[in-house]
Amino acid sequence: MQSSLKIGNIMDIPIKLDTSFLLALPISAYFFAINSQPYGFAGIEPTAVRYALSTLSAIFLFVSVLLHELAHSYLAKRYGANIDSITLLLFGGVASMEIPKKPEQEAKIAFAGPLMSLIIGFICLFTYNYVVSSDSAFAQNSIYLIIWVLGSMNVLLGIFNLLPAFPMDGGRILRSFLARKMSYVKATHSAASIGKFIAILMAIFGIYAGDLWFLLIALYIYGSASNEDRFYSESGRSV
Repeated sequence: MQSSLKIGNIMDIPIKLDTSFLLALPISAYFFAINSQPYGFAGIEPTAVRYALSTLSAIFLFVSVLLHELAHSYLAKRYGANIDSITLLLFGGVASMEIPKKPEQEAKIAFAGPLMSLIIGFICLFTYNYVVSSDSAFAQNSIYLIIWVLGSMNVLLGIFNLLPAFPMDGGRILRSFLARKMSYVKATHSAASIGKFIAILMAIFGIYAGDLWFLLIALYIYGSASNEDRFYSESGRSV
């Protein structure tokens, strides 16, 4: 049974939806529905409107995630790396690509994604604050709150991805710096160890705060860091 479904191609890169994505949209829509601004629409009535806005926001958020991954992929292609696919998952997206031989190239590729998220975020926030809010006709229409929520979420996404928690983008930037002073395998192991430590701290916070979503993200990061560490250790890459 296939774990992902191809939905098209962009820049000759296959775009896929993982089966976990079937959960991502309703979970994200529910998140937006129960949280207040700037991360949701709690308090918007009637309920049907609140959930309609939440669903649209969830869809636009995953379009933003796709643009985030395309930013990685575009720069990687500029450096001559092959891109196997981009897959949208429950916890975001992943671009399957070759790792450039030069560590500084990996750092730039890793940073391109969060930069795209921050650009989208600040454009949305600027648009809402200086275009929507200044016009009473726009300001009274709750549908334009999507711009504010989308901007806030993209800024949060960009900043969160810069945490040095391998294999997140910040962790890959960290690995690229470590790879300048040690073998690629050792750099990966060190970055993965730091990523797992941060994931443990996130899990503790998630348990303490009673935030299941935060706990799940922590478990995902820990498992992904362990898997990549094991993969590179077994492959023995020493670039």
